[in-house]
Amino acid sequence: MTIDPKLIDVFPAEHDGYPASLAIEDTPDALRNACGDASREFPEALWIEPREWADRARENDAAGAWGLNYIDRFTNQNPTHECTCHSLRANVEAARNRARGVNFGGPRVDYRYPESREFGSVWLSPLSVYAEANPRQWGGANVRRVLEIAVRRGMLPETVQPYDYQFKHAMPGTAGKGGFNQSRGPWTPVSRFPAGWEETARHFRPLEVIFPESYEQAVCLVLHGYVVSVGRNGHAVPWARWMPDQRLMAYPDSYDIVRYDSERTAKSAWEGSFSVASVTLPDDWSRPAG
Repeated sequence: MTIDPKLIDVFPAEHDGYPASLAIEDTPDALRNACGDASREFPEALWIEPREWADRARENDAAGAWGLNYIDRFTNQNPTHECTCHSLRANVEAARNRARGVNFGGPRVDYRYPESREFGSVWLSPLSVYAEANPRQWGGANVRRVLEIAVRRGMLPETVQPYDYQFKHAMPGTAGKGGFNQSRGPWTPVSRFPAGWEETARHFRPLEVIFPESYEQAVCLVLHGYVVSVGRNGHAVPWARWMPDQRLMAYPDSYDIVRYDSERTAKSAWEGSFSVASVTLPDDWSRPAG
């Protein structure tokens, strides 16, 4: 597979939600502390020897077992500062769909998979976390802050869904461009969330969050079908596929496109990373909030 060099190591001229002044707080200890009891060390059972990575990657290609395969839509934050929350939503949604065992094949622009409705995919609102992570519309938020919020109280569904789940509470997904599978609306402070919103949000919480302790562990997580969210160079992204020939990390960027981080970039970014291993799951997938 030939990758357009213009899609590799794409960084914003100015930060789009991950400024250096906030990124400096994203130390491994701070991230673990933010998750409390949900924090998990990298499990030894997930270790794959580097000499076996290429073979495992080819197996994932054949089986559709990448984190990217469990993501059924793009989001588009342009021109907001919501990037850490869009990376988070991809991680949480992938974990939920991975538990369901649904291979969508990866997000496609302006396309809605019928399987999203059939298998109970729920689209979560990055804006529902960003509104608390930053009490202003602009300025961004770090990984530590959005993780703490999501683990503590969960995320609200978007107003656009692949199926009418009749949620009691929902919010637009972004104050940015949005798209066919993402609702857009004005930035809304938490004080103006719909009354009782916490009752719905609690159904969409990360329960276990793994923190890799090396670049190699981050690759192993991706090879096992997990999504690894990282903040780097002014922008936060969710790594969701490792490509052995080019040694690239593919990610569904929050601009309606798949882009790639080089090995050099990935090796410089993994310390501020996390992977959502499990999330709250419904008893009835057609009624995900009870």
